[in-house]
Amino acid sequence: AGFFREPYFHYWSSIDHVPPDCYLQGYWQSEKYFRDAAHVIRGDFTFRSPLQGRNAEVAARIAGAKAVSLHVRRGDYVANAKTNATHGVCSPEYYRAAIRAIADCMQQPHFFVFSDDIAWVKENLKPDFPCDYIDHNRGAESYNDMHLMSLCKAHIIANSSFSWWGAWLNARPDKVVIAPQKWFANNNDVKDLFPPDWITL
Repeated sequence: AGFFREPYFHYWSSIDHVPPDCYLQGYWQSEKYFRDAAHVIRGDFTFRSPLQGRNAEVAARIAGAKAVSLHVRRGDYVANAKTNATHGVCSPEYYRAAIRAIADCMQQPHFFVFSDDIAWVKENLKPDFPCDYIDHNRGAESYNDMHLMSLCKAHIIANSSFSWWGAWLNARPDKVVIAPQKWFANNNDVKDLFPPDWITL
């Protein structure tokens, strides 16, 4: 079997020429790699376990609202110097601009906030809209946050593949997704990172 390492962060068109029996190493973080099979991917990544307890309650609130997921990732992005140098963190200004953009296109939005640092969010982001703060899914239960995100009608994502997938797994054709234009603190080319209908700020 062959071995192919992703040569750079943006889409690598030569992927079409690799043999079927090979190993691939990399992030491959572009919808262009799988856009033609989007319905298959969403089917394969269906959350099979039903939401229970507090998560079922949150899902019911999401279903009854003009729900917007807002994801703030801090954790290792703040605490680990090497990770911080690569990724950085999204600024409060980014989130405020994203909240304004959502409010411009959606009446009466209700924000469902997901974060590993809810205390920071409450101190630094104070939307003038209803907010539910979701911080009970930890460790092995963290995937439930992605499940809940995917149920929302719109998304404000962090520079994190976790919330990227939470937004992408939402199959609504009319969804609104706002993403940070500055995904990395370094100069990686992110031109292929976002689907063409996502908004970058």
